[in-house]
Amino acid sequence: MKRNFIIILLASLSLAACSKDYLETAPTASVAEKDLFTTLTGAQTLLDGIHRHTYTFHGAHDKFGQKAIDYAMDCLGEDFYPTERGYGWFVGWYQYIEHRNINSANLEYVWSYYYDIIQNANLILANIDNIPVVEAQVPLKNNIKAQALTYRAYAHYMLVQLYADRYDFASGATNSHLGVPVRLTPDADPVPRSTVAQVYTQVKKDLTDALTLFVNSSARVNISHININVASAIAARVALTTGDWANAVTYAKEARTGRTLEADYTYGWNKASTEWIWGALLIDEQQTSYASFFSHIDPNFGGYAALGNHKLISTSVYNYMNDRDARKTLFQPVGSKPLVGFKFNGDGEWTNDYLYIKAGEMYFIEAEAEARRGNNPEAQEVLKQLLTARWISKYEDETSSIPADQAYVETSLTGEALIEHILMHRRAELWGDGQRFLDIKRLNKGMDRRDLGHNPAQWNAASNFSAGDKNFVFLIPKQEMDANPEMVQNPL
Repeated sequence: MKRNFIIILLASLSLAACSKDYLETAPTASVAEKDLFTTLTGAQTLLDGIHRHTYTFHGAHDKFGQKAIDYAMDCLGEDFYPTERGYGWFVGWYQYIEHRNINSANLEYVWSYYYDIIQNANLILANIDNIPVVEAQVPLKNNIKAQALTYRAYAHYMLVQLYADRYDFASGATNSHLGVPVRLTPDADPVPRSTVAQVYTQVKKDLTDALTLFVNSSARVNISHININVASAIAARVALTTGDWANAVTYAKEARTGRTLEADYTYGWNKASTEWIWGALLIDEQQTSYASFFSHIDPNFGGYAALGNHKLISTSVYNYMNDRDARKTLFQPVGSKPLVGFKFNGDGEWTNDYLYIKAGEMYFIEAEAEARRGNNPEAQEVLKQLLTARWISKYEDETSSIPADQAYVETSLTGEALIEHILMHRRAELWGDGQRFLDIKRLNKGMDRRDLGHNPAQWNAASNFSAGDKNFVFLIPKQEMDANPEMVQNPL
């Protein structure tokens, strides 16, 4: 396990100094323990470094933090796809090459990205209780510690979803198959893979501890920081993944408390709004130009998408949406390309905020969990609340061909039909948000791109895989296999 600490990622550093190579040149022990953890200010400095890590440039135009990984996750699904090779970025992900090649720099990037977060969170957690504080500083201390716990839980949760087989929430399943190493101390000692069950046990413990601390903590500085809503949102995701329907409902409700659904779904998702639960606020000095999420996805402005590598939506999801669904209006033809996505639009600017979690996702978690535990009316009502907000109720142009009925009509579906209805709308809602591949694994579904609008010349051999296929599991990077004698590789 490499020690890729990020304590030098401070706001005062220039972007040019933030490449992965630079991060790896700084020794840590003498800096961190001696200087950082004499006051809470030092611990906050390291925490700010973790925040910055989630959106900084990491040495290539497909490595820009969490949104680069979200983007890659959608490339592995069937609802989000490129029309051409363009400049080659993310093509290997779409073709199911990167995560199945132990020598891939992108495979290693995802692994190191999350373990960097874990190691730095561990550094905070190992030292913060030794910092002397007065009573008035306890809320700040609790806040820093809770954020570090949430980061550690989030990173382990992402790793176990990617580098292991799915969590099986069927009755009687033990989930004793190999997960990922659980690291709880800031060191480089070799650690074997824990079972999937053990990883989730630690993830849930960290989130529970964080939520307890957040009850008596200071307010977050801005939406880039983690608060009780963010920890609840991650806990809701974890509960849904593990089939804990009751807690999925509870946490999803808590996560969206105080957040309101976006009044204009078509605004571009480029600046934090009242619907955002967690995101990253970027300033001009921190934007990463071509190496950015909007460069790759915004068809209107100067980046890779505008240069021709547009991203489209599958015909199955597009056709499922009602013509009065505002989400559907964001997919339009560009030349010969039929369903180009305009959901993420930077309004002609390089500097845009990054969305990590929004309230809309919490409605879908709540609706699905309610439906799965047989509470059909509750699931129908939650879905109605969300879709009513996404509905176009009137048009200035009365000659519109869109049907005249203006209000969203609550679905009468129940049981499995209701669950499938919710999941289809979830796919429409979360297009480009990085959740589709994780849902394919969570739901134990197959992935089939045939007859959905994809260009077969682009997908290589990755046209379809059945449920549980080994191609849904990331391989362990060669760097980790070489450095950790306790490591066991996934099936090749």
